[in-house]
Amino acid sequence: MSSKLVISVSAGLGDMISLLPILTEIKSPIIISDLYKELFSLYDMDIIWWDERKNEFQNIFWLAKKIWTINPGFVYGTYPNGRRINMLLALSPGIKIFCDDRNYSQKRLVSLAKKSPGSHPIYIPFGTKESYVSINSKILGVIPKYPFNLKEKEEYREEAEKFSKTPYAIIHPTSRYRTRQWDIKKFISISKRISNDGIKTVFVLGAGEEEHLKIIKTELEDYIKKGKICILYGESLLKVISYVKRARLFLGNDSAIAHIAGISGVKTFVIYGYTRYYHTAPYGAEIIRLELPCSPCYNFAKGEKIITKECRYNILCLSGITENMVWEPIKNFLNQLK
Repeated sequence: MSSKLVISVSAGLGDMISLLPILTEIKSPIIISDLYKELFSLYDMDIIWWDERKNEFQNIFWLAKKIWTINPGFVYGTYPNGRRINMLLALSPGIKIFCDDRNYSQKRLVSLAKKSPGSHPIYIPFGTKESYVSINSKILGVIPKYPFNLKEKEEYREEAEKFSKTPYAIIHPTSRYRTRQWDIKKFISISKRISNDGIKTVFVLGAGEEEHLKIIKTELEDYIKKGKICILYGESLLKVISYVKRARLFLGNDSAIAHIAGISGVKTFVIYGYTRYYHTAPYGAEIIRLELPCSPCYNFAKGEKIITKECRYNILCLSGITENMVWEPIKNFLNQLK
């Protein structure tokens, strides 16, 4: 591609992390939300920050003006139908390249980018079983290298290296969306099995997840007292990265932490419900899911209330995953370590 390229990246943290092995190889301006400044500032990247303190239209017009100053030959949006991406593309100069899976296009304003001068949509059939990372890799001409060495703060690296002298597993039992969270009691039961197999378990919880913290402390009180299980609660993302990349295995829902484990080369087990695992699964992850006639579905794009209301099976794709379905592949992996 032309050296005069601007890339607009707008997605959840997990998707952003999954693109790091590609984005760090590109020496072009990249537009990224400043919500992710702590992580992305560690890398030698030409970043133009989307200012989350401003409203969407202030950012769109300011960034469009910035792009016109750069005057790139190409402006590229990394994910299909992203509202921010496509509004920005519509106002940018040059050839606009973006993926379009033709789903919810009006709501997500992809039509703006389609109709703007220089538009070059790359149509991806909705059911294409190829990851967004793979699609971006092909379009940008960058082959990501794994395992990817996520950068660390020295203090967290030293702390995690000391902790890792005893083998441990990471469990991340939460997700941004409740309808993507496997039963916390089942996670707790799995943690007991892992600990009884001689591997310490570290639960990772974000700030504000007091409900899960309380349940874990209550249900695992004896294990915590014996030092078999510990909890990282509300810690910096960079500290979590240092712990995750040194773990023997990771277990969790579809989340940013799972992507950290995957690209770091950690054995990763991810529980999936209704979302399209083949588009968003962490690199190298072993996917645990139920194959139902209705799954995967795209109802998550409509919001959690609609998911709960419209699903005829009460989200059986997630609730129907049994403890043994999760434990068996983990047990087999642990046996290989012995």
